[in-house]
Amino acid sequence: MPYTPADEQLETPPARVNRLRNNRHVSEVLEDPQFASPPGLPRGPHSLTREQVASNQRVRLLEGMIDAIGEKGYAACTVSDVIKRAGVSRKAFYEHFANKEECFLATYDSIAANGRRGVADAFRRAQGLPDSVEGALDELFDLALARPDALRVLMIEIGAAGPAGIGRREQLMAGFEEFLRENLGLPPGPGPIPNPVLRGVVGGLAHVLYAHLRRGERTQLRKRLPDLVKWATSYWPAPPSIMTLVDPTPRELCLDLAGGRAPGSLSLGAASSRRRRLPRGENGTSRSFVVHSQRERILDAVTNLTARKGYAALTVEGIAAEAAVSLQAFYEHFKDKEDAFLVAYEIGHDKALALVEQAYAAEEDWRYGVRAGLSALFRFLAGEPSFAHMALIDVLAATERSSTRAFKGASSYTLMLLPGLDQSANGTRPPNVTVEAIAGGLFELCLHHALQDRMRELPVMTPRATYFALAPFIGADTAGEIATAPPR
Repeated sequence: MPYTPADEQLETPPARVNRLRNNRHVSEVLEDPQFASPPGLPRGPHSLTREQVASNQRVRLLEGMIDAIGEKGYAACTVSDVIKRAGVSRKAFYEHFANKEECFLATYDSIAANGRRGVADAFRRAQGLPDSVEGALDELFDLALARPDALRVLMIEIGAAGPAGIGRREQLMAGFEEFLRENLGLPPGPGPIPNPVLRGVVGGLAHVLYAHLRRGERTQLRKRLPDLVKWATSYWPAPPSIMTLVDPTPRELCLDLAGGRAPGSLSLGAASSRRRRLPRGENGTSRSFVVHSQRERILDAVTNLTARKGYAALTVEGIAAEAAVSLQAFYEHFKDKEDAFLVAYEIGHDKALALVEQAYAAEEDWRYGVRAGLSALFRFLAGEPSFAHMALIDVLAATERSSTRAFKGASSYTLMLLPGLDQSANGTRPPNVTVEAIAGGLFELCLHHALQDRMRELPVMTPRATYFALAPFIGADTAGEIATAPPR
């Protein structure tokens, strides 16, 4: 007999699980909040087919991967962590996946596919703006609230999987961007990001969603929905100055990208580190100079090695070899690799923030100050590619302490946006979440360039990023004029 909705009312939860497992894609099962944790298979003889057993095991392994990442992060979790949480044997794991990375990427694909389907359905059901944006956000909120760790996999941890993970994240963000572009009726644009403002909106929404869940602010997140919809739709219709903007090339900007202001730019590898090593024996060098030189070389080594191999592959022995110092010298300066990593991040962040604040303060009009500050930040990151990789990719997924510090560091740049809360293009004060959303969108634009190894092109984004930062406060037309005005 065919299954009918009436039968569902009489169905027990385990029966519902088995029915849906047999008829739905694994990603739908994975994210359905009514059975987020699949039950184990019955012991002893049972009537399940081999395919049903395999499907059950696979779902539990994907769930186990999400749980393990939620507790430890991708870099620290192991196959043992996954199978322990999944309740399957090691043999069963390797029947489904060749290694941890393959399981991780399969988990990402399942979560992403479910999110794309939900957003696509929301756009199809809606009747234009702003209903479509609200429906899509509502769908994403439901998925994220049901499984916050799954959002961490999508937005943060995927970078640790290297090129395969980076490609998946870019594809996912571009897909959400395409949904929004089609709904707005915008033409596709040229360049690595077809429409940087759209990418900023997608990134800002994801940032607010993840940040609220990370802080445990689930109730507040639901209350932010109308404000986020208002913010996301405030950029269109964009003025002709933005729609017809032709980006300059890095050569046309005459950029000075020599670097040298942050860890990771003073030495480009072990060979140059050895050349910078102090001579042995009596050389008249003061102890303070020796200490300073060692510390600089260690911080350079940490940043360069992290950018090349990732935080998980970083070792104290490798740092010491790269910096041409002894292990004893390393431990005289730092407690462990995390300590050295955080210090390197702090130094680069402080120097970047100082440049931004200086550029912002030099302008009498805060709106032009925002443009100057963004230009200074983008130029700094473009000239410090190793530090940029650390500050945009590795710091979020390295450790819990580094992730906390990264969110705190990113919020420092939002201070230049605060005057916008006292502005009004239509008689109403912008909601406070506007600042957080804009900061998340700007971070996404920087992250895209870092993931694609295109940091030197980041300063080209300054006019569009300026429009993105100002339009919700002062209106699209005025923001477009300031963003595209000749340098003052």
